[in-house]
Order: sequence, then structure tokens, then C-alpha cells
Amino acid sequence: MFIKQETIRGLCIGAGLIFLSTLIVLIVRHLDVLPHRQAPEFRTIGEDNAKIHIEEFTDFACPACAGAHKITHKLSKAFKGEIKISFKHNPLLSLHQWSIHAAVYADCAGEQEKFWDYADLLFENRNEWGYTEKMPKALKTYAKKLNLNMNKFNACVNNPETLKAVKMDMAEAKMLEINATPTFFVNKKRAVGARQLIDHVRKFEYLRKK
Repeated sequence: MFIKQETIRGLCIGAGLIFLSTLIVLIVRHLDVLPHRQAPEFRTIGEDNAKIHIEEFTDFACPACAGAHKITHKLSKAFKGEIKISFKHNPLLSLHQWSIHAAVYADCAGEQEKFWDYADLLFENRNEWGYTEKMPKALKTYAKKLNLNMNKFNACVNNPETLKAVKMDMAEAKMLEINATPTFFVNKKRAVGARQLIDHVRKFEYLRKK
């Protein structure tokens, strides 16, 4: 049985395109040249002209993310005036079904200038809400604990634009091929997990002492 020359040529072209697209993805990931979206102001600590910019893609129900969250808190104090931290949502829905809801609720707390306080409660109490069978009531309890305006809070939670903003973060994470949380970008250099984050920041500490 003979294969037509046109078929062979088509297969070669197809294989070449697959190879080229894979190569481009690998280069882009290595260089991290994809554009990074600006996080909302309420999810940002520090000034735009800071020497160190950390973007954090995280999941509120993730144990490793909870540990890393404490580290970013410490870094924001240790490098005060020199660091900017941007928080971005990347709920791993196959593992934590309520994380996307938690992200929405946190952003609504942020609309009332309580994002970081709400985020602290989510991380500290992730075992309380993260693994329930039904929609966790704790998410509203935390809002009340922070004395938020519940009418505004509920309106924000039910606003489709709030969920859309979370999904935009998730789309960005997918485009950047992030498949683990927490993943950081320190001045656009990828760091997966708290240990790699610390290793990257130590370089700045070394330069600071020179």
C-alpha cells in the first residue's frame, strides 16, 4: 500500500507545526514573557515603583498556600518600601470545590478594604470551610466578624462581574501554565512554593548588603 506524496507532506507539516508550537510554549514559559495583568488595588501591597514585585497565584484551601501567605506577610514588613505584593486567585477546583467561592467572597471583602483580613481568616480556618459537602456558611460568618456592610457584601457576591474577575485570574494562570499552588513570580521570575520564593528574595537581600 502506497501513501500519497501529498499525505506525507501534510503529515510532515502537521508534525512541524506541533513541534514549533511546543517550542514556543517552552520558550515563553522559560522567559516568562507573557503579559501579567494588574491585580486590583485592594489585592496589592506596596508601591508600583518597588524594587521587588511578587505576584502570588494561590488557593485559599491549599495548606502550602497558607504557609506561604505567612511568609509574604513577613516579607512585606522586612522589605517595607522596597516590595510590592500582588495577590491573584488560582483555585484548584478539582481539589477544593469551594475555593472559587472563597475567592469571590474575599474580593467582596476587598471592596470594603478588608481583603487581607478576610484572606487571613480563610487561610487560618481552611479546614472549617474548605472540605464541607454543602456551601460553607462560614464564608458569610467571616464577613460579619469583620463588621462588613452585609447588604453591599451580598450584592457584590451576587454580581457576575466579581466572579468574572476571579476567572480572569484563573485564565491568566492557565496561560502562564501554572499547575501548582502557590506559584509566585518575583520580578517575573517563576518560583513554585515557599522555598523557591525565599531563594529568590534572598538574592535581593544579598544585593541590599553589597
